[in-house]
Amino acid sequence: MSLVKFLYDCAVIGGVAFWVAYVPRAAAEQYIEVILVQAQKRQQDIRDVSVAVTLVDGEQIARQQIKDTTQLAALAPNVKASKVAGEGTTPSFNIRGIGMLDYNTSTVSPIAIYADGVASGGANFLDSNLFDIQRVEILRGPQGTLFGRNTTGGAVLISSRMPESEFGGYAGISLAEHDYQRVQGALNVPLAEHTAARLAVNHVDYDFSMHNLDVNGQDGGMRQNSLRFLVNSEWDTLSVLFKLYSEDWRGAPKPVYSAGILKDPLSGELCSPAEVGNRGCVDSFGFAPDTDDFWHTEADTADKRHDTDSWGSSVQLQWQIDRVWRLTAITAYKDLERFHSFDSDGPGNFIEGSLGSSSEFFSQELSLSRQGEQSFWQMGLFYLDERLKQNSDLDLFRDFRVIPSLAANAAQFFYHNQLDTRSLSAYSQVDYHLNPQWILTAGLRFTDESTAYRALSDLDVEGTYIPSLWDIRGEVDDGEWSGKLALVQKLSAQTSLYYSYSRGYKSGGYNGGYSTSAEQAADSEYAPERLNAWEVGARLQLPDWNTNLDLAAFWYRYQDQQVFVNQTTGLSPYHVLKNAGDSQIHGVELSLAYTPFSQFMLDVNLGYLPKAKLGEYRQGDIYVADTQLPFASKWNISGLAQYEMNLAGGRMLMQLGFDYQSSFYFDQNENPYLQQPGYSLWHARLAYQSNESWEVALWGKNLFNREYYELRFDSIAALSAVTELRGEARQLGVELNYHF
Repeated sequence: MSLVKFLYDCAVIGGVAFWVAYVPRAAAEQYIEVILVQAQKRQQDIRDVSVAVTLVDGEQIARQQIKDTTQLAALAPNVKASKVAGEGTTPSFNIRGIGMLDYNTSTVSPIAIYADGVASGGANFLDSNLFDIQRVEILRGPQGTLFGRNTTGGAVLISSRMPESEFGGYAGISLAEHDYQRVQGALNVPLAEHTAARLAVNHVDYDFSMHNLDVNGQDGGMRQNSLRFLVNSEWDTLSVLFKLYSEDWRGAPKPVYSAGILKDPLSGELCSPAEVGNRGCVDSFGFAPDTDDFWHTEADTADKRHDTDSWGSSVQLQWQIDRVWRLTAITAYKDLERFHSFDSDGPGNFIEGSLGSSSEFFSQELSLSRQGEQSFWQMGLFYLDERLKQNSDLDLFRDFRVIPSLAANAAQFFYHNQLDTRSLSAYSQVDYHLNPQWILTAGLRFTDESTAYRALSDLDVEGTYIPSLWDIRGEVDDGEWSGKLALVQKLSAQTSLYYSYSRGYKSGGYNGGYSTSAEQAADSEYAPERLNAWEVGARLQLPDWNTNLDLAAFWYRYQDQQVFVNQTTGLSPYHVLKNAGDSQIHGVELSLAYTPFSQFMLDVNLGYLPKAKLGEYRQGDIYVADTQLPFASKWNISGLAQYEMNLAGGRMLMQLGFDYQSSFYFDQNENPYLQQPGYSLWHARLAYQSNESWEVALWGKNLFNREYYELRFDSIAALSAVTELRGEARQLGVELNYHF
């Protein structure tokens, strides 16, 4: 897609909006639905905002059994998320083709998560369970001013349910296949005239749908306990919110499927990509799992486990100084300890290891806003200090240690890395009403960020232990301007257009991954990436047609895009984050909410990415040019239909939804063995409420038992195999909720 084609799409969107705005409709002014969002750190009518934003109510999150942040992807166009290294590890978020497919805990995602105003920070804090949620807003596109640190792709804003002035709460239990058990609830208690507290708890215990046939294996599963405690005090001009949370996760990782690609190990004849994954295709050692069932595997995982302990606290103060000035201060601290061991080779011991990390996070934000007659001005300072300690290992070809002729090829690397990141930024943004039809938004942010690192590795080989095989120290320091310039055009009370230019920036750093030489470890620095983004959108409310319609078209030009590069030559795995050239991304989006009558609702989200291509990158044996960005589908379509009816003195609620992703690749090489074919996942829920207190429901996920992958990783050079993490099978469950 050229810039000309992009401008044509913009003209089409503008033409549709203009036609809708000015076609005479007798009832058009009778009812105007106001949708309020916090996309610019204050409550606004969505028609006054120049950001592509999807608002999701917390009730819908609960009804659709959305367990954590990675499952939000089906709710907005051109959004993907995946646990690329298994449950509890670094997740991968992708918005409009921009994401971070990386397994290292040192990763900083270009998609930021803000929970109750607090930034997520490093990768360890991205995956969190969702319970007792008020709302979620998914912002698509670079947020260069107000959420400027490392949000070249977008941001996800999560708002917990706040304490209320009346005593109340709820409790719920859900049981399903794969030994799934969920118990959650909340208690709201008024403490004084101006103060209330809310305690919310969540317990989830489940097994994965993969069945491990190996005698030294386990199926894997997770037990996750979460707690959140909020105290909110509100006076005439001052409010204070205190938050404390804790998470405790224990379990074993999902077993992988090691899919050989050889028809004959002796001749080297290859299976076609469509044949890979059955017993007719073997790896370099002649192995294939003795099953053709997609959710059966053989993997030596008896000693594999996962442990996460995390907690955090924040204080948010808002002071209405006078009629126009308002001060907001948010102070936060988070702490996390995590251990995750993994198996990448099925029943053998050829590529195994662990991800161990300890993270400490502190942030402070101060912002001052002024509400004028024609303008709203925000300015602020943001400071972040984060320390990450990694204690990981990579165990290569352990089975060779008992074979004298091959023992010298076995090696185990132990990594003791430390990264200290400090970020300081200042920002300012103004919304100015030029006249009743036009709103100008202008914002600017300067960020100064540094990452000091120490990379230390020990090596265990046959008969020898080598401490401090390498000990490398360094610092990556950069400063950059980002910002936004936008116009909102209000064509009528129901229709608005917006035109925006955003400059996004993501800082450089150090990729503390699985290096196998001092040269690789020294080569793991990466520079900042920059993104210029042009976007035009329309928000249409059509009362006569009972429809809300949002449209957006965007054109991105990347400079020095940070891309996870997988080196596919050589026996030892080597993957590193590098600046892989100047990329281009073009696309359009549509979100529709249709309510033909009060009992029925239909939501549809459509994302189209005709171009999401990497720039040219060459280093040694690695060469990438004009290939599709990982996790970038051309089409993303999701929908949800909901119908309510009165029945036997109560209320019946029926929901049916789907999420479709067209084909995409799991790495930068467009390797056909690492492709995910297009697929759809369907989900449903049938609930009955006998009164305002009781609800019973039946629910199901992946109703048609669709086979799909969470990850396909290139282990071809080492094993002649593709390492697969397979998606979850169909799951049916029952749920009981009580509100008081």
